[in-house]
Amino acid sequence: MLTFALALHLFAPPEPTLAEAPAPTAEVADDGYSLEQAKADVEVILVDRGKAYLDARARLEDQPAFAAAAVVARLEAVPAPGPDKRERLLNVLAALKQPEHVEMFGQQLRGAMIQNRPTELWMQLLRKQGPSAAPVLTKLVGDRELSLEQRGALLDALIDVTARDKLGGLMAMVGNGASELQSTLRRALIRRSRANADDGRAIAAGIDRDFDHDNGEADVANEGRLAQLLILRAACCEADPTFSARLEALVADPGASFQIRVAAIDGLARLGLGAAVLQGLVREQSKAALMGSQAGEILVALALDALPDAAAAGLTAELSLLDAEAPRLAQLGYRFAALDADHGWLDHSQTHAWPEVRKAALARVAEAGACEKHTVRTLARVGGPVSAGGDRDARVGRSAIAALGRCADERAFKSLRTLLDDTAVPLTQRAEAARQLVEHDPTGAEYVAELLIDGRFSELARELALALGHAPEPSDLVRDALCRTSRANPMVASTARDSLGRLYPGEGCE
Repeated sequence: MLTFALALHLFAPPEPTLAEAPAPTAEVADDGYSLEQAKADVEVILVDRGKAYLDARARLEDQPAFAAAAVVARLEAVPAPGPDKRERLLNVLAALKQPEHVEMFGQQLRGAMIQNRPTELWMQLLRKQGPSAAPVLTKLVGDRELSLEQRGALLDALIDVTARDKLGGLMAMVGNGASELQSTLRRALIRRSRANADDGRAIAAGIDRDFDHDNGEADVANEGRLAQLLILRAACCEADPTFSARLEALVADPGASFQIRVAAIDGLARLGLGAAVLQGLVREQSKAALMGSQAGEILVALALDALPDAAAAGLTAELSLLDAEAPRLAQLGYRFAALDADHGWLDHSQTHAWPEVRKAALARVAEAGACEKHTVRTLARVGGPVSAGGDRDARVGRSAIAALGRCADERAFKSLRTLLDDTAVPLTQRAEAARQLVEHDPTGAEYVAELLIDGRFSELARELALALGHAPEPSDLVRDALCRTSRANPMVASTARDSLGRLYPGEGCE
């Protein structure tokens, strides 16, 4: 069984290795077979498919030392064998099943990686060895002379070839080593778990054992590893009552560390469980969060995000999160709160200091597709020039313009045209106005097409052409505008052709 030493090996220096195939211990075998004969048999298996092939293959398998040397020599010969011949040679090597050959394959792979030569052949061959290749791959994963990218590919292969009863031992690597390798480790374990339920159970059992062992000796330095074990367990494997109960207990435990509670919340969110304990956490941490505790704010925000919408909406009202100064809490307040359809809350929302909160409020505008005159006027102001009261954050301005599009009435469409035509409005917001007109205003696409044709706003030509590509029912005028533009300035022409292709697949301009 692999142990914690495997994790430490991720940082260990490599043992000296050779990049050459082991030579036969004698020039001629007892039965007279030689390396020259092995090379001849290799040539036979490359060109023959009948009895001669079978006889040559049998002789090679009977003499693995000579066979390995001959096959490696042919693989490295110039010209190199083509794909079919290479596959035959690899099959011979794989059939030899000699432990020293597996080590040799690893040496060849390492040499190719260090010298930046092709590695696919040796990687493929190691994978074919199955579990017997795991020790060699483990050494290579810990080889600090290799790049992190190379070690990541080796780690991916290691997860694939490890025997099921050894998978639990790999959990010693979770939370240890470079972050790039940790990402590869998580992806590979999740992939293998989802591909086979029995493998998933073996991985889950290994995680549970590691967590139980390490939690008994928990300290600040180890909390990150324990958190990663929880997150991996929830992401990769089926939930069982024991694991679900563990997550709930950690969320509810005020003595648990911040990052452990965050990981436990993440696990419950992934599994769609623990609504009652998550609500309890929100109430427990709400006072500290609203008084400025960053840790409390994060815990409350994550717990709210993990709850069903109805439960989150109830807590939002209970805690008056719309008035919270903390951006995460106010943002979630506007996301979940039951808001009046008359948008009486809009003006107040736009006074919040954080642009993320102002954006979250704007995203709730016109959910029912109707806006009063005052609402349209407020949106036009927020999305307009800064000199006229527009928001200084362009993201908020674009959100206000998108809300105007959702209002979908003539007042809103008139405001969008005004914003598009106003050169004092930032370009990205004018581009958003063009797109909203094209997508929502029945005559908006033709309006934008006319602007593109007359060239009044050359600085917006590309954005106008891009917006026209979203026309739900393009007219002849839209097509004419795009065709003209596709023959104009090359920087704009490419975008016009892309929009034409989207609207008229397979058709061209006359």
